[in-house]
Amino acid sequence: MDAGLGMLMFVVGLGVGVVSGLLGIGGGIIAVPLLLYVPPALGFAAFGMKAVAGITSVQSFAGAVSGAFGHQRHRRVHPELALYLGIPMALACLVGSRLSTHVSESMMLLVFAVMASVASVMMLLPKRDAAHEETLEDVRFSRAMAVVIGVGIGSLSGIIGQGGAFLYVPAMLYILSIPTRITIGSALAVGILSAGAVLLGRLGTAQIPWFEAGLVVLGVILGSQVGTTLSQRTPRVFLRRALAVVILGTAIKIAMSVAA
Repeated sequence: MDAGLGMLMFVVGLGVGVVSGLLGIGGGIIAVPLLLYVPPALGFAAFGMKAVAGITSVQSFAGAVSGAFGHQRHRRVHPELALYLGIPMALACLVGSRLSTHVSESMMLLVFAVMASVASVMMLLPKRDAAHEETLEDVRFSRAMAVVIGVGIGSLSGIIGQGGAFLYVPAMLYILSIPTRITIGSALAVGILSAGAVLLGRLGTAQIPWFEAGLVVLGVILGSQVGTTLSQRTPRVFLRRALAVVILGTAIKIAMSVAA
């Protein structure tokens, strides 16, 4: 591999890791467009969508593990919520990931764009924060609804090679009514299960460029710890708005690629 491309992979991972730890997403929503468009823009060979999906399946899992451990130190991870949402999502992700070999790259891009568009609209909805910083003991949620969300989002996430955090974070905020910081921490714990299932489904399908993925993961592990620390010091409304902007921008970019 060209040394310049290797450095680019690490820098992409570093940036994605910061966003992952800050906003509670595995980072695929950022990594996909960066890996698709930045290398050719800098004169390197372009990655196809299936190679990018393979890289981000590894990156999303690593980002979720690193970020979840960081948020757990601040008691922002709700174990029961993570299990009720994460286990059904992981099983659905595994099925979708195994089926991904039969899905065209253009269809994968279309699914990605539709999911991101829905998520961005949800994130722009108003949400009233409690006057005090809510704790794990304050959390109440519908277990049945958590399972339904997990199965629905997991099925689509497996196809596109993502843990799906950019969609289930809005669902946790606006459907399950989970407090913002606990949503971010618990979403990364859910991501360990869902992204792990996506990665497991891609193993043995020759869709993962392992060397490139390793460089991205190294950056993600370092960056996510920085993002986790920043997340505890950032106003809750800013965290939600930042995630909405990230998701919306990616949805527009991917939709333009589908239409081209």
